[in-house]
Amino acid sequence: MIRNLTKKWGFAAAIISVISALLAGCWDYRELENRAIVVGLGIDELPPARYKGEEMRMYQVVVQIVESAAESTGGQMGGGGGTQGQQQRGYTNFEIETPSITEGIERIVTRVDRMPNLAHLQAIVLSEKVARKGINELYDFFTRFPQMRRHTEIIVGKGSILEIFSTPSISEPTPTLHIAELANNVQQTLLVPESNLGTVSKSVRTKMPFLLLKASLDQKKQIVINEAAVFDNFKMVGSLSRDQMLDISILQDEIQRGVLHFPCYGGKKAGLQILAGVCKIRPEFRQGRPHVTFEVELDSEMMEYQCLGASFDKPEQIERLEQRVSDMLKNRLLKTAEELKNRYKADVFRLTTRLKNEPEMYEEIRKQPSEFFRKLVFDVTVDLKIRNIGNTLETPSREWRP
Repeated sequence: MIRNLTKKWGFAAAIISVISALLAGCWDYRELENRAIVVGLGIDELPPARYKGEEMRMYQVVVQIVESAAESTGGQMGGGGGTQGQQQRGYTNFEIETPSITEGIERIVTRVDRMPNLAHLQAIVLSEKVARKGINELYDFFTRFPQMRRHTEIIVGKGSILEIFSTPSISEPTPTLHIAELANNVQQTLLVPESNLGTVSKSVRTKMPFLLLKASLDQKKQIVINEAAVFDNFKMVGSLSRDQMLDISILQDEIQRGVLHFPCYGGKKAGLQILAGVCKIRPEFRQGRPHVTFEVELDSEMMEYQCLGASFDKPEQIERLEQRVSDMLKNRLLKTAEELKNRYKADVFRLTTRLKNEPEMYEEIRKQPSEFFRKLVFDVTVDLKIRNIGNTLETPSREWRP
């Protein structure tokens, strides 16, 4: 009895020892200094090459590799491996001309002494030329390559991709990390839909248009995001302004947090912080034509009110302001909806997935989207509530206006 118990304990101890040994380390462990961590991938269009009598697309690929702390302090690294004055950079840009992204990544091996790794890729920046010609073959690489991650931001770059990839950041060690963080901030504060690889993949699977943020350099040579690109069938077909980006987010029921601005007089504005909201749709046929009513409900709080001489010490005064702001937002949303419907005749509003419980309308939008949007009539209702007006009930008198 004791001997059998001893054998069982010995067998259990042996198993625990083997498992502990296996869990104690990684079988493919490689020091960080031996990996070329790719944080950014920029792709621009080049003139086509000839291959066996046919044209073949050519790309200029800019690969941004972050340097380890030891390497970045040990030498001066600049874009493309060069130097720029006495400023030390924590990254290196590699430029490659190639017909294939995979081939371009492989060619980096011949230029660096480490193995490229895309598992930490933060941002993919596509030039407008690439976006307008089509990203179908690039999308295949993005979704098929094993190291790709769904949260990687995909951005359209306005202007030179290399210049964007060489623009220094005050807060981030590399330009592409700055772009990724900037895109995330814009999506959080301006109600802009996400534009990462996962969102694009979902839109492609459901055969719906999608939006990508557009990055550009302003007059001070700083990276800014003030537009979004509209894609349909893998091609960029247009752009949205900053206000249209916010409007389409509300109509798509992507409401999280954001700021709404409304005019007062003489260029003055009121600012409302959106706390929560929902946008439902009410579809119906009227005389054989599809009608969709967007029913928007928003909760907000007042951030700024530049309109002098106002008072909010009575409930009816707040109610009048709520009605006035609701009416202005309704007109703005309706104008944006009509403009985008007539311009693209495509489902930038993501109605397809929201009409599945309406078989007749769903069948029509699936089979003949262009005809459906040609006949479609929009309406909008807005019910905006101001839950908090801040710590003051009145604005300064107009006599104090400068």
